Amino acid sequence: MTTLIQCIDLNVSIADALLLTRLNLNVEQGDYLCILGPNGAGKSTLLKCLMGLLSATNGKILFDDKSIKKIPQKALAQLVSYVPQANGRRLSFIVEDFVKMGRYPYHSVLSEWRPEDQNACDVAIEITEISPFLNRQMDTLSGGECQRVMIAAALSQQTPILLLDEPTSFLDPRHQVDVHRLINKLNKQHGITIIEVSHDLNHASQHGSHILALKQGQTIWQGKAGDFIEQQRLYTLYDQNFVFAIHPQTGAKIALADEMIEANE
Repeated sequence: MTTLIQCIDLNVSIADALLLTRLNLNVEQGDYLCILGPNGAGKSTLLKCLMGLLSATNGKILFDDKSIKKIPQKALAQLVSYVPQANGRRLSFIVEDFVKMGRYPYHSVLSEWRPEDQNACDVAIEITEISPFLNRQMDTLSGGECQRVMIAAALSQQTPILLLDEPTSFLDPRHQVDVHRLINKLNKQHGITIIEVSHDLNHASQHGSHILALKQGQTIWQGKAGDFIEQQRLYTLYDQNFVFAIHPQTGAKIALADEMIEANE
């Protein structure tokens, strides 16, 4: 497999706060990496570093063995696209226009819209199934609809790597499932490498290929997703006891926060 991203002894600090400490990470082509950890663990900080929005204090980030420092921002935007948390309903754009904005890395101020731009948008619209509301305003969509539009805009960038920051936060269970099915489809059927920040440890362990677990900027664990669910590991990560069940259809181990234990302590 081809290594797309390497983080080598990555340290990130802002003022006196150390946000990431000696992080080492390899992301291979076709991976579905889930980044887990409590709030303030450094998960979103890592995504910002991979987008070039934050610079490492020490260490390296390499894309195809090339330092991120040597990659112009538009060239980086042709490698990595980004989907934020489900808050796009605050945006007052027509859906179709918003999807077209994903083509910005391929344009200059005076360049014209080209057939390849339209084709990229058409493919993204078809994959995400958002054609029924192309003419609507973003702020009239449901949370699930809006997140599909955000993903479509990212797909129109035609990047090999897609970053997602808690893509199902604020969504109801049905739309959480719909969005995650779409992300799985992008990974398995379309070969897009996924890096997803998540609080859904069961989804991560069952559908991701690898997990990186962070706490207070440090790597607590990383490895194959199917090996992640374990009592002591989860307690170390979240300072929380868990109970476990077996999924009746897949046989996968499921972890649930144990409220009874916490209440009785």
